[in-house]
Amino acid sequence: MSENVLEKKLSDRRVGRSPLPDLDLIGENFGRVLEDRLRPLLKTIVGALIMECQITKLSDVLESIPVPAMLGVIENDGSDRMALINLSSNLVYHIVDMRMGGDATHAPLPTTRGFTAIDAQLCMDVFDGILDGFAHALEESIGVPLDTKFRVAGHKQDVNMVRIAPKSADVLLLSVSLDIGEAARSGDFDLVLPLSILDIVRASTMRADVTHVASPNDLWLKQMRNSASDANVTLDAIVHTESMTLAEVENLAVGQVITFRKDALQKVELYQSLGRPEQALISDGRLGAFEGRKVVKLNGGAPAEMVSGLRRAVHDT
Repeated sequence: MSENVLEKKLSDRRVGRSPLPDLDLIGENFGRVLEDRLRPLLKTIVGALIMECQITKLSDVLESIPVPAMLGVIENDGSDRMALINLSSNLVYHIVDMRMGGDATHAPLPTTRGFTAIDAQLCMDVFDGILDGFAHALEESIGVPLDTKFRVAGHKQDVNMVRIAPKSADVLLLSVSLDIGEAARSGDFDLVLPLSILDIVRASTMRADVTHVASPNDLWLKQMRNSASDANVTLDAIVHTESMTLAEVENLAVGQVITFRKDALQKVELYQSLGRPEQALISDGRLGAFEGRKVVKLNGGAPAEMVSGLRRAVHDT
């Protein structure tokens, strides 16, 4: 009987809960900040799409990493646990090519090869950009500065030479797909953090909460802020704007063809509808498709003035 219980416990694949709330929000913030961090490094537009943001077993992550790999081993203050960044071979190829003066309007076919010390050095700033973007995403999500810092401790090519935690440990897996340049060179990376590191982040937020003096209206303010954050905003994605005379509008008929410029689909403008003729431009982007649906892929985030104004409206009441 006891052997059956032990066998059941050993085969249990359940994972723990994240010590941080709103993992999806952290992932969204990470993708947005990451684009801003990588754009100046690669000297072209960069799009980031969060493919996974979940708690899983470290063993499952390690099994999916090929050899050779471009692995950044990450250390942080206050923990003996390490984190890991795994750049795919395709992404490494494009990073090296772009940093060596590659053409952003052309997407050459990546070649698979072993990585050199020069490759690792050219990827170092990208590792730092990923860590800086993740730290800022955490700070935005939890609302307090981080007490812990993330640093690249070294590079490895064989995952069997890396031990960041016991293989049975629960980790946060952030899988990100990047599009680089006008030709949308494609590559992906994984950021893997043991939950023990997130426990340290959570502890720093609790220390910040202790220093906060609660007022009788805190619960009411929190509910009001949540309601404001959940308010619906109408967005308009405008593919092209065309001017016509009143006579031309009057003569419009079924089946008539209205021509666009050849580059119209390359610049879709996303506006916030303000309920009047004026509209607030959020960003421009490109029209595309994803999972069978039409999508607009943004080239940038909302203007800083708009973001700061919204934050003041929601959080500084």
